[in-house]
Amino acid sequence: MDTITHGLIGALASKAGFYQKPGRVATVAFTIGAVFPDVDFVTLFLGPDFALRYHRGITHSVIAAPFFAILLGAIIYRFSSFKNLRFLTLPVALGIYSHIFFDLITSYGTVVFDPLSMKRYSWNLVFILDPFITLPVLIGLILAWRKKEIAFKVSIIVLTFLSLYLLVCLYARDINSERLAEFAKKRSLDVIKSSVYPRPLAPFFWMGVIETEEAFYKGNLSIFNNGIYDYEVIQKTEGNSYIKLANKLDEVRLYRWFADFPVSLYKNEDGKHIVEFYDLRFRMISTKFPFLLKVVFDNNGRLENILLNGRKVEKRF
Repeated sequence: MDTITHGLIGALASKAGFYQKPGRVATVAFTIGAVFPDVDFVTLFLGPDFALRYHRGITHSVIAAPFFAILLGAIIYRFSSFKNLRFLTLPVALGIYSHIFFDLITSYGTVVFDPLSMKRYSWNLVFILDPFITLPVLIGLILAWRKKEIAFKVSIIVLTFLSLYLLVCLYARDINSERLAEFAKKRSLDVIKSSVYPRPLAPFFWMGVIETEEAFYKGNLSIFNNGIYDYEVIQKTEGNSYIKLANKLDEVRLYRWFADFPVSLYKNEDGKHIVEFYDLRFRMISTKFPFLLKVVFDNNGRLENILLNGRKVEKRF
């Protein structure tokens, strides 16, 4: 979920029983907690591979959240006239956990148990930008600000709506998962792995991906169609010698840890041997390749360059 929506959710949630006692400082505490995990955007300046590993890592961890909440609560306590550290820490903690939750429902993946586990979790319920979440929260926040006497009721109504909306998304995801399974069954596919992902304007539109030993199958789903449409078959090319060579690199291992459905491609351009990796999870538009990893070997098979999203990956050791 985008940082702005996280902040709006935190500000509105603060009206649900927290704002009434200490006032504005509760909104500040909740909002700071709700946007804090995205402080890891600084990883972008430390290299694209560093960001791939650490974005949505420790600052998004349910284990580390209490420690961050205490630290942020103490800072707010220091500069606030409201001197109740325990009370201030609570909305900060809830804000952090709300951020983790609303990131989990997207498809990017969040390392919620960092540093104990590096497994990435994603519930694939909503697209990263969802107007059905952002707009109701924004409207509710405006109403709560204009009419403080109904702020509590408004916040409860909007939070209830969000809960019901996510249940609808869960139902839509499961229905489309069944459709994906039916698609595989009709074609007698030996499925290794499959998943559905929300596209823009989910829960109406989804994307399904199936992996078999020989290929990937990617197609679109929606509530307006009974099955998969506009699907394509992407053959695997793992047997290529340069792909095998690239797979031994730490950067490629990291990418495969990050990706749900990593597809590899080999090209020979101007005497250069180029291996590209992209994740089908993010290929909502056929001509776009977000999170594209490019490994370049020279004509003698020596590693020449590694690029991620067009940025050079620097060797640190």
